[in-house]
Amino acid sequence: MGELQGLGHGGQPVREVFRRVDPPRAVLVDLAALFPRQPHCRWGRYHPFGLQMHRVVEGQLSCWGLCEQGAWWGLVTYSIVFGASERPVTHWIPAWMLTVRE
Repeated sequence: MGELQGLGHGGQPVREVFRRVDPPRAVLVDLAALFPRQPHCRWGRYHPFGLQMHRVVEGQLSCWGLCEQGAWWGLVTYSIVFGASERPVTHWIPAWMLTVRE
């Protein structure tokens, strides 16, 4: 006999938590909105090799994940630039902060 599907609190079937995006989709991420800075604070000076956290970057959305409160988050890989170098990072970003790249 087959396995029974789980039911939520309202008696409705429980949704899958993860949805793979295959192939990955290009999305835009506004790093200044994702990582806000302390207002009215100017500590430090410009550094030419510092992390560039004030720009909009293109990333690759590979998976959707449903959080326990019911909101969707996207698993996105994008690069952080510092000076002439860059390093990829991958983490969960709220769906409302992602813009699909057309």
